[in-house]
Amino acid sequence: MENNKFGINEVRALIFEIINDMADEDMRQLLKNLEKWRQSKSEKRKHPRISTFISTDFADDDRIYKDFIKNISAGGLYIETEVPFLVNKELRITFFLPDSEDPIKITGKIVRIDPKGVGVKLYDTIHGHLWHRYLIYPR
Repeated sequence: MENNKFGINEVRALIFEIINDMADEDMRQLLKNLEKWRQSKSEKRKHPRISTFISTDFADDDRIYKDFIKNISAGGLYIETEVPFLVNKELRITFFLPDSEDPIKITGKIVRIDPKGVGVKLYDTIHGHLWHRYLIYPR
């Protein structure tokens, strides 16, 4: 069965139909598996990620670039860029949080690439009073 041809309501109805036909023990096992799956998804990120739009300057060994951070956490960020980077490339990143006059200067390595940008895991976590305020009141 090709699931992509169904709308979300049809998918939901088919899932419920399958579950309704299951034996009690099978349903319990399915629940256990789903709980493990949900926990594994939530544990992938140590720090909460926030959607944002922050101008950033970043550099590799060869040159300096200017693009935008699209989401950020204390341990990583996603830079929207058309520059073709490679995984494991080290970047030096500088940006300002809103209402801050002090730049945040961090270093990390590219851990994920997609057609719209790069995911960067930071070597050190972002911390400090302004960062915690930004987590509570993102812009």
